[in-house]
Amino acid sequence: MIHGMARAKTVKLGRKGQLVLPKEIRDAMKLEEGDRLLVSLEEGRVILASPEEYAQATKGLLRGTWGKTAEEIAGYLQRERSAWESGEA
Repeated sequence: MIHGMARAKTVKLGRKGQLVLPKEIRDAMKLEEGDRLLVSLEEGRVILASPEEYAQATKGLLRGTWGKTAEEIAGYLQRERSAWESGEA
Protein backbone atom coordinates (compact mmCIF):
# COMPACT_ATOMS: atom_id res chain seq x y z
CA MET A 1 0.00 0.00 0.00
CA ILE A 2 2.93 2.35 -0.47
CA HIS A 3 1.75 5.25 -2.61
CA GLY A 4 3.99 7.66 -4.47
CA MET A 5 7.52 8.29 -3.33
CA ALA A 6 8.39 6.55 -0.05
CA ARG A 7 9.37 8.72 2.91
CA ALA A 8 11.46 7.18 5.65
CA LYS A 9 12.44 8.50 9.06
CA THR A 10 14.08 6.80 12.01
CA VAL A 11 12.05 6.75 15.22
CA LYS A 12 12.83 5.33 18.65
CA LEU A 13 10.52 2.81 20.26
CA GLY A 14 9.58 3.85 23.78
CA ARG A 15 9.37 1.71 26.91
CA LYS A 16 5.72 0.79 26.37
CA GLY A 17 6.13 0.16 22.65
CA GLN A 18 5.12 3.70 21.80
CA LEU A 19 6.60 5.73 18.98
CA VAL A 20 6.16 9.28 17.76
CA LEU A 21 5.38 9.78 14.09
CA PRO A 22 7.62 12.51 12.70
CA LYS A 23 5.84 15.78 11.84
CA GLU A 24 6.66 15.36 8.15
CA ILE A 25 4.84 12.01 8.12
CA ARG A 26 1.88 13.35 10.15
CA ASP A 27 1.58 16.31 7.78
CA ALA A 28 1.79 14.09 4.68
CA MET A 29 -0.96 11.85 6.07
CA LYS A 30 -2.96 14.88 7.30
CA LEU A 31 -3.06 13.42 10.82
CA GLU A 32 -4.14 15.37 13.86
CA GLU A 33 -4.16 14.57 17.55
CA GLY A 34 -6.85 12.02 18.33
CA ASP A 35 -7.01 10.57 14.81
CA ARG A 36 -7.21 6.79 14.65
CA LEU A 37 -4.92 4.63 12.55
CA LEU A 38 -5.16 1.02 11.53
CA VAL A 39 -1.89 -0.83 12.16
CA SER A 40 -1.23 -3.98 10.17
CA LEU A 41 1.73 -6.28 9.61
CA GLU A 42 2.31 -7.20 5.97
CA GLU A 43 5.32 -9.27 4.93
CA GLY A 44 7.35 -8.10 7.92
CA ARG A 45 6.44 -4.43 7.47
CA VAL A 46 4.26 -2.34 9.75
CA ILE A 47 1.68 -0.46 7.70
CA LEU A 48 -0.24 2.54 9.05
CA ALA A 49 -3.44 3.63 7.31
CA SER A 50 -6.60 5.47 8.16
CA PRO A 51 -9.51 3.08 8.65
CA GLU A 52 -11.19 4.72 5.64
CA GLU A 53 -8.14 4.19 3.39
CA TYR A 54 -7.89 0.57 4.48
CA ALA A 55 -11.58 -0.01 3.83
CA GLN A 56 -11.23 1.48 0.35
CA ALA A 57 -8.12 -0.60 -0.41
CA THR A 58 -9.76 -3.87 0.69
CA LYS A 59 -13.23 -3.16 -0.71
CA GLY A 60 -14.49 -6.09 -2.74
CA LEU A 61 -11.69 -8.53 -1.88
CA LEU A 62 -14.14 -11.15 -0.64
CA ARG A 63 -16.70 -10.60 -3.40
CA GLY A 64 -17.96 -13.96 -4.62
CA THR A 65 -16.55 -15.92 -1.67
CA TRP A 66 -19.96 -17.10 -0.48
CA GLY A 67 -21.71 -17.06 -3.85
CA LYS A 68 -22.15 -14.93 -6.91
CA THR A 69 -25.91 -14.43 -6.71
CA ALA A 70 -28.28 -13.51 -3.91
CA GLU A 71 -29.69 -17.05 -4.07
CA GLU A 72 -26.25 -18.67 -3.72
CA ILE A 73 -25.41 -16.43 -0.75
CA ALA A 74 -28.78 -17.17 0.90
CA GLY A 75 -28.15 -20.90 0.42
CA TYR A 76 -24.69 -20.59 1.97
CA LEU A 77 -26.10 -18.71 4.98
CA GLN A 78 -28.87 -21.28 5.44
CA ARG A 79 -26.34 -24.15 5.41
CA GLU A 80 -24.18 -22.32 7.98
CA ARG A 81 -27.18 -21.62 10.23
CA SER A 82 -28.28 -25.24 10.00
CA ALA A 83 -24.78 -26.45 10.90
CA TRP A 84 -24.66 -24.15 13.93
CA GLU A 85 -28.11 -25.20 15.10
CA SER A 86 -27.28 -28.89 14.76
CA GLY A 87 -23.90 -28.45 16.46
CA GLU A 88 -21.93 -29.58 13.43
CA ALA A 89 -19.90 -26.38 13.10
